[in-house]
Amino acid sequence: MTFLLIAFGVLLVAASGRLVAHAAMVPRLQLKQHLLNIHEYGFDSDQTTPADETRAASQAIGGLADHLGRFALARLPFLRSVSTAELAAAGFYDVTVERIHGYRVLAAAAIGSLVGLLGLSIAGASLIALLFLVAGVATGWAVPSVLIKGRGTRRLASIDKDLPELIDLLIATVEAGLGFGASVNLVGERLQGALGDELRLAIRQQDLGISTSQALEDLLERCDSMSMRAFVRTVVRGESMGLSIAPILRELAVDMRRRRRQAAQERMHKAPVKILFPIMFLIMPALMIVLFYPAAHAVMTTLSNVA
Repeated sequence: MTFLLIAFGVLLVAASGRLVAHAAMVPRLQLKQHLLNIHEYGFDSDQTTPADETRAASQAIGGLADHLGRFALARLPFLRSVSTAELAAAGFYDVTVERIHGYRVLAAAAIGSLVGLLGLSIAGASLIALLFLVAGVATGWAVPSVLIKGRGTRRLASIDKDLPELIDLLIATVEAGLGFGASVNLVGERLQGALGDELRLAIRQQDLGISTSQALEDLLERCDSMSMRAFVRTVVRGESMGLSIAPILRELAVDMRRRRRQAAQERMHKAPVKILFPIMFLIMPALMIVLFYPAAHAVMTTLSNVA
């Protein structure tokens, strides 16, 4: 009986993991399907492809998550949901807050069921099993939010790291005779990583008729970091005042590298304090055992022989 309960819990956790994976892969799957539709435009295609099946499954799971998310937000308004800014920072532009809330509900139910069954099999119907259940539900509820925030933090850090190199490329192209918009188009199509994705999205907005200043403001809303804020405000102010953008960008790149060096020095100064706790609780006990056990063993042996 215990084995069946554990197997059922493992299946629930696997299902919740697949749901979270689908939530992360939905934008790429939609882009792949869009490219497939463009490729098949003008031709009859009656065959069902694996992409169609994956898209149908993703839509079904997403619809269930949307329903659960709206229900949870309406019935439990005190539970904090993931904000749109956090989703944009993580790169999930097509995933709604309600859907993420629904995935959190599914993860809480799955992990809570697994941990609760484990507690029930270990301690029986007792307070310990209830504590296991509560801990599992809390963990399942927090895991999607923690993953999204962690991805957003890493993504913004990557953008801040690549931004000085982007500014150097813009300076080189602007001084070569290109305008700022043409420089952004040229660099954005060749730049890789999260910053390249954001620039290409801004370029597509410009192609749809949005001005450069508004596209940069939207870029700042998606990637609201200190370096990006300085870059966007400097460019928008320079464009509005009609100033030469190359000297301003050069000073901005120097300032960004200075701030990045200061941040690295700050982390370096914090390292001894952070490493103190592992030394005290992990290394020192083992070291004390290695140093004092031979002497304690010798003393105990001598005392036993004397006695």
